[in-house]
Amino acid sequence: MAGRGVSEAVPLVKPRNADEHNETALPILVAYAAPAAGFSFILFFVQFYFLKFATDVLLMAPALIGVMFGLGRVWDAITDPLVGFLSDRTRSRFGRRRPWMLAGIPLLLIFFGMVWSPPTSLSQGELAVWCAVALLGFYAAYTVYTIPHQALGAELSTDHHRRSRVFGAQRMAFVFGMLLAFTAIGYASNASDPRGAVLWIAGTGGVLAALFLLATPLLVAERSEYVGRGGASPYAALRDVWRNPHARVLLVAWFIEGLGGGVLGVLAPYVSEYVLKRPDLIAVIPAFFVLSSVASIPVWIALSRRIGKRDSWLIALVGSGIFFGATFFVGPGDVVLLCGLLVGAGVSAGCGGAIGLSMLADTIDFDEFTSGQRKEGAYSAAWGFALKLAIGGVIMLTGVALQLSGFEPNVEQTPTAQLTLRGLFAGAPLIGSFCALWVLRGFSLDATEHARIRGELDRRAGGESER
Repeated sequence: MAGRGVSEAVPLVKPRNADEHNETALPILVAYAAPAAGFSFILFFVQFYFLKFATDVLLMAPALIGVMFGLGRVWDAITDPLVGFLSDRTRSRFGRRRPWMLAGIPLLLIFFGMVWSPPTSLSQGELAVWCAVALLGFYAAYTVYTIPHQALGAELSTDHHRRSRVFGAQRMAFVFGMLLAFTAIGYASNASDPRGAVLWIAGTGGVLAALFLLATPLLVAERSEYVGRGGASPYAALRDVWRNPHARVLLVAWFIEGLGGGVLGVLAPYVSEYVLKRPDLIAVIPAFFVLSSVASIPVWIALSRRIGKRDSWLIALVGSGIFFGATFFVGPGDVVLLCGLLVGAGVSAGCGGAIGLSMLADTIDFDEFTSGQRKEGAYSAAWGFALKLAIGGVIMLTGVALQLSGFEPNVEQTPTAQLTLRGLFAGAPLIGSFCALWVLRGFSLDATEHARIRGELDRRAGGESER
């Protein structure tokens, strides 16, 4: 087995005094985190705006779009574990992760552009087929890039708390990309020609996102000692993930929280236009949530060092549920009230994405402790699928609920439709946060237990290198 360290097949960003104790130095953190801004922007522009674009511009039935996103989750169930497994098992002079990331970039650009460019000559049936193919292709390309990227992040450090720095930096970039997506949504929603606006966004934004996506595969090294240590098959690897008691708790909690969190993006354009009566603030209002979320991440990382990762996340879930739940009482013109509540919700939401991924990396060490394998790709696939399943479920639920409530695009909504929008926007995060809190209480892999596991893994690695 190769000695402890990183591959040097191509020139890479390395910390000053390049050794494994500096794997979270600033140049590496920046090079690793930067792509998150790119893939977050294109992901959330699709997930948070396509439903409204399809109903209000393409004039497609909300339930039909919901079904498409539901089919996308079935497609993810196939592609996510497959890419995770293949990424874990890949052998090349460029490493396990980087070839996949480089292959994913052009695919993302192609299908991202296709989502927003259906020809105007298509019939409704042909339009449905075009959109379904574009969405499935987009999510497959997103998987090809993001699962190896997240897996590489789990490899960067073996330290219990340095991992929080890695994923804290990634989360800050990810949330910044979300802010860019909301800005683009605001521009498209208020444009006189929405079709032309989304085409311009897809072209310009896609190229800029690709530049960010290149940072990690070109600049960040991989650990050579992990090569060839993945699972035996994609579904055997996924089975091992589910059998890991710590990972199982974490994934269920992340999925439930994702149900609530996905509501903000999916319903924010509808709430701004049809509840708040301020369509001009579609981009501005979510910015309060996003910016407060970014600002809170260093605070949550510091708190996790003092009271532990799990307890920090439990506190955040309480805040998220309360602040989101209170948005039920927002009505026309209540801009200040809604923005204040979203600041509180954003501060709470800053914890889960960063601390949760750090906790996931710890569970991967537990898996190696019990199986002798390194399955970062499989665990990243499970984590990504849980989030996409949650948000896809929200989109599907929203589409069906709007259809049943009598929603009609571009007109004053009935009291039933208004109540549906407010109930989903406030109720899903409230219920999701407290359900996730109940599940997360069962997570027991704390700093002390993780240190014991890491000590044994390091002892085994030392014995193998001596042989």
